[in-house]
Amino acid sequence: MVVLADGRSFELDQQSLPDRLPPVGQVVPAEVVAQLEAARQRKLAARDLMTMLGRSLQPVARLRRKLLDKGHAPEAVEQVLDMMQSRGLCSDRAYAEAYCRDTLRAKAVGSGYLVARLRSRQVPSAVAREAVAATLDPEQEQELALQAATVRWRRLGGEADVAALAKVVRYLLGRGFSPAVANAAARRARPDSPGGTDAT
Repeated sequence: MVVLADGRSFELDQQSLPDRLPPVGQVVPAEVVAQLEAARQRKLAARDLMTMLGRSLQPVARLRRKLLDKGHAPEAVEQVLDMMQSRGLCSDRAYAEAYCRDTLRAKAVGSGYLVARLRSRQVPSAVAREAVAATLDPEQEQELALQAATVRWRRLGGEADVAALAKVVRYLLGRGFSPAVANAAARRARPDSPGGTDAT
């Protein structure tokens, strides 16, 4: 804590002390006061950021918006986010991979769904695609598509005709599977196909 004679106080990290901070009793130059204020703002932003990260992983863009909404200075926010990212304490990639794992445990969806949902959460496109590729391999995606297709065929009931097949394919496309994966899974799960849902 640095306290000036005029009553102003600056709570900051030890490593943020300006190099030119004069001894007690001497006049503090205006540029040093500005450095103290900038360090104080970084300290406050970092404290709020750590509170946010203590609750859950979040994308960097969302953290930035929340800090700015709290009234933190833009420069302080950017400096704190850069520092925390360099230390690995906040990361779009870590958030994206955790989101993919959690989502895949809960539902059978394809890579397109995951990328779109990550983008809607302000994760950069390249990071979203990399995270999806790291957590969902093509073989696993095909299995998930087959699971989703099997459930859809059972819900449809009735004849496994062309119209029903088209409905299953559209359903899979809506869950983010590619056209090729959706078509293959819908046909494999078709009740009247060898190994389909009704095969014994």
